[in-house]
Amino acid sequence: MVTGQWFYRPEEAEKKGGGSWPLNDTRELFYSFHRDEVPAESVMHKCVVHFVPIHKQIPNRKEHPGFIVQKVYDTVEQKLWKLTDKDYEDNKQHEIDLLVQKTLSRLGDLPDLEFDSTAAVFDQEEQLKAKRILRKKNISPLDVTRNDEGSTRSDQSLKAETPGSCPSNTNEYYTILSKAKVLTGETHRDKWMTRLLQGVQYMCSCPDGLERERDIKSPRTANGSQEKSSNSGKSFTWPDAAVPAITALEKASHDALCSDFQKYNQKLRQLEFNLKNNALLARRLLNGELEPSTILNMSPNELKKRRPKKSLMSQSACR
Repeated sequence: MVTGQWFYRPEEAEKKGGGSWPLNDTRELFYSFHRDEVPAESVMHKCVVHFVPIHKQIPNRKEHPGFIVQKVYDTVEQKLWKLTDKDYEDNKQHEIDLLVQKTLSRLGDLPDLEFDSTAAVFDQEEQLKAKRILRKKNISPLDVTRNDEGSTRSDQSLKAETPGSCPSNTNEYYTILSKAKVLTGETHRDKWMTRLLQGVQYMCSCPDGLERERDIKSPRTANGSQEKSSNSGKSFTWPDAAVPAITALEKASHDALCSDFQKYNQKLRQLEFNLKNNALLARRLLNGELEPSTILNMSPNELKKRRPKKSLMSQSACR
């Protein structure tokens, strides 16, 4: 087990009173003081996160790829606070200050934003601040305190990962699900179905056998080659073969984890990642070889395997 510090994607951070959070950048994450233990094998890869004060320019995506944090998510009050707010508890304030200093020391002193480009942001922030002051002077304690307040992450040079949490062409997949009448009406569930559907598209072919222009942007396997279903011995028709499979997988996930929003999102992100990067797993889901309940109970290592045990045994016997 490893201790994990939780960051929240904006679409997964519940907002008090409902609605969605306005974003400054598609790479944005929310920091939190929520920590808990997770299985070490569930860790997929390392990421780089830049902590940028709200009045500073966001670093260039090409020069400094990675996630961006400008706000802290209060998991109890379901609210956001700026990194520059000064009404955190002392130990938490120290933690935030260290993370910002670490970013600035790595990237250099970021230039201030021009007033015109930030006026709307500051106006919105000040309105929220005024409302907060009227309600209470002190911030409510968060649900999990931090024991090693002064510690920060390693300064090792890490490969920066830019989030793919906001697919650029989700309308197409949403339309497919809508026509199939499988949408649930719950925004977060429908978003995950569109992402799962997009994740297995590379395994399918058009009914007329023609390559579509968007196939160029299809997910690719880990070795960089796009494994089409024609190489697997069975062709899957898009989208007829994909829709029932991914909706059943999402439903099984929701039925098992609906009581814990966080675990539901974690599981769906894990499934999406492995379906995109493991053509064997995607194929076994689409051809019905693996039931959704079976996939749901597979360990992270089992989800990553690129060939079944039987194949390995046969290969060994041939040698």
